[in-house]
Amino acid sequence: MTKNDNIIIITACGGSKEGKPQKAGTLYKSSRIRHLYKKALEFDVPFYILSAKYGLINSEKIIDPYNQIMTKERALFLKPSVKKTLEDFEYVVFFEGGARKEYRDLIHESTNELGLQLIAFGYKTMGDIGELKNILGGINGFKQT
Repeated sequence: MTKNDNIIIITACGGSKEGKPQKAGTLYKSSRIRHLYKKALEFDVPFYILSAKYGLINSEKIIDPYNQIMTKERALFLKPSVKKTLEDFEYVVFFEGGARKEYRDLIHESTNELGLQLIAFGYKTMGDIGELKNILGGINGFKQT
C-alpha cells in the first residue's frame, strides 16, 4: 500500500507498445506514460493507465501487448469496471493531454457519477506534465516522500 492511497494518477494508453508482456507502466513506449510512471513511483501515488482493452489497469500489473482502439461503445462497456476501480480513491489526477475524447469523457463521467474530486490537466504537447508535483502538493493529505 502506498502512502497516498486516496489519490490515483491516470493517463490514457498509447498506441505504440513493447513486443512482450511486462508491467503496464513500461509496456507503452509513450514518453508521457513513462514519465508519469516514474513520477508516481517517486511520489508514492498509485498510477493507472486507461486501456482500451483492460480498462483502468494498475501500472504494476503485467499485461500482454494488444491493439485496440477506444470507441464510444467500448468506453460504455468499460465504464462499470472503471467506476469500480475509482471507488477506492478520493482524488483523481488525470493527465488528459493527447487523450482521445472517448478516454476523457469516460474519466470525467465516471468521477462525476461517483462524486470524486477530479483534477484534470495536460496539453497535447505535454508542456505542463512537470506540474504534477505542484498538483499533488495541493491535495489535502498528500504526503511527500
